[in-house]
Amino acid sequence: MKKVFALALSLMMVVSLLAGCGGSGGSSNPPASGGGDAQQPGDAQTSSGDTDYSNVKIGLMLSGSANDGGWSQMAADAANAAAEKYPGATVNYSESIPATDFESTMRGYADAGYTIIVSHGAEFLDAAKLVSQEYPDITFICTSAQSGQEPNLTGIDFATFQLGFLNGVACAMATETKKIGAVGSNEIDSIIAWADGVRAGAQYVDPECEVITVYTGSYDDALKAKQAVDALQQQGVDIVTQNADACGVGAVQECDALGLMNVGAVSDQTLLGESCFISVIQDAQLGIEVAVEQAIEGTVEPGFVSMGASAGVITLTDYAGKYADLLTDEEKTTLQNLWQQSYDGVDLETLVK
Repeated sequence: MKKVFALALSLMMVVSLLAGCGGSGGSSNPPASGGGDAQQPGDAQTSSGDTDYSNVKIGLMLSGSANDGGWSQMAADAANAAAEKYPGATVNYSESIPATDFESTMRGYADAGYTIIVSHGAEFLDAAKLVSQEYPDITFICTSAQSGQEPNLTGIDFATFQLGFLNGVACAMATETKKIGAVGSNEIDSIIAWADGVRAGAQYVDPECEVITVYTGSYDDALKAKQAVDALQQQGVDIVTQNADACGVGAVQECDALGLMNVGAVSDQTLLGESCFISVIQDAQLGIEVAVEQAIEGTVEPGFVSMGASAGVITLTDYAGKYADLLTDEEKTTLQNLWQQSYDGVDLETLVK
């Protein structure tokens, strides 16, 4: 089965390259569409003087849609950027991969000769730890992971706790009921760390604040997020923050419908509804681009790596929507100063210990 998958993957890439050499990105399962002209340090120079990255083959695995407008799309955009940045490289991605296919898809890339395999999300970590052992000469990168593994698996956390902490601070400053709703997708390490951060940030502002966490069990079902917000309102919540990929769109929409306040996470969710007055960005695209660059240069380290505000991964949007002026100037300054502290290397978790 591994050989069949690898053969099919290779044939699809040949077809895609014949159809449009120099394109970028890919989609579906298995990956479809090839990268542009790209290269690896030490490879021969091209006739134009550019380095030839033809020995580099990058595969990206997504559990969600590459067009979800948030988490998965950031990674797909990183793949497209890599195809442009490294002339001659092969760059492909697979989207909406079910959990039952994590290992087989990963092995498919490995058997097809991919040199760098990026799995986007902590849900892939167990599969990456298993499969990476079988292919010690391939670089494996798993994002939102709280650990990695010698000798060739790097787990990258995009400062998920830091993200949640800033979400929690903004929510606590806005709430009147002192009850905050946190809507997560699946109950995995990275989302749990985010929810812990929301709770810590809220209690940093007001120890009496209560954070009620709901996990939808979905990355893309907006209805489940709407139902979660309905349930949270019945428990007295007047503000919600969400980290649930495309599913989280429903949370913003329902806050609009119910007159609740909202704080976005990961992507700029102020664009989704009037209830969201600020978002804390988690720029996974930038983080993946940095990790891929390090992998190509041979400087990426196995084990655990954290990238947050100091790396430009965590940022704050401008205030927007009907609650744009809800926070006082002093509160806005406090939030900005906390971000600055995280940029300067302060572990925000120490502020509540």
